[in-house]
Amino acid sequence: MVVRVPEELIERDPAVLAPAAGLVHLSDAEPGIGRRRRGSGFSYHDAFGAAVGDDVRARIEALAIPPAWNDVWISPHERGYLQASGTDQAGRKQYRYHDDFREHCDGLKYARLPYFGRAVVLVRRAIEQALTEPVGSRSHAVAAAVALIDRCLLRVGNHGSAEKGHYGATTLTVEHVIDDDVMTLEYTAKSGQERTVVIDDEDLVAILTELASDADDELFWFDGDAAGERRRATASDVNDFIVEHAGPAFSAKDFRTWGASSVVVEARAAGSRPLDAVDEAADSLGNTRAVARNSYVHPVALQADDEQIDDAWRSSRRSKWLDRSESALAKLLSTSASSTASPGE
Repeated sequence: MVVRVPEELIERDPAVLAPAAGLVHLSDAEPGIGRRRRGSGFSYHDAFGAAVGDDVRARIEALAIPPAWNDVWISPHERGYLQASGTDQAGRKQYRYHDDFREHCDGLKYARLPYFGRAVVLVRRAIEQALTEPVGSRSHAVAAAVALIDRCLLRVGNHGSAEKGHYGATTLTVEHVIDDDVMTLEYTAKSGQERTVVIDDEDLVAILTELASDADDELFWFDGDAAGERRRATASDVNDFIVEHAGPAFSAKDFRTWGASSVVVEARAAGSRPLDAVDEAADSLGNTRAVARNSYVHPVALQADDEQIDDAWRSSRRSKWLDRSESALAKLLSTSASSTASPGE
């Protein structure tokens, strides 16, 4: 059993999303505008080598492309969904999207979130079952990684970033686990930010302790097919687990959106101002206030008035699979969806 989500909310192909946002689908594989260093600044030239006009230059400068980027490509079309791309100093590909494209994609992400309240229950049930498998099994390692992402809102991580010293859940090593009086994870996250994550869930502490005690290096390890072979649970493993048990609409990223929005609801129910609540969410994510507010917290969690927050909180209870803040968020999202539905729905 998986959660069924309308197909239009699952779409991830830019060739479909760009026109839906009123934009042009033009990728950086096609001819574009290049950037050349000129003294203390840059000049910009089209695919034929001609310098761009003042209007185009103004558009480019408004994108605030970092000077340190290399291999910069800039869209020749002001309505291109992708406005610029380049490679940062760490060798990572970076992108600048049109504001309308970001807004459209964020809208889809937030429209999926009410469905995630059911999806997260299915995933947690699957985690509980998989963690009964022996340590060293693939299912145990993957479920443990998903549990950490779920409970501590870590990014999933990938091998390429880890090679550059930036870690997520699946690329953590035993060196990142500090097990003193309280278990913490200390590591360098995306954008070089140093993170310290306190783990206060006793079950998760026990799982991580057992994995770390037998690990060679990678925290989420499992035995390979060959004798003595050790393998690491990957981002693909994690997302495949989520898709298998919740459906193709969801990925590891949704846990951060769901978790941040739940934190805001709980903080507001306790009397915090919306911006202070966002600060709490940002702290749980390891992000700035601006990133948390613009990229993770569902607008309803901020736009609901105090009475709506209180009503959702009072009518919610903790259950085995959802804590009270999550139940309150689900009620808030459900109420909002009902109030904005058209009369024919």
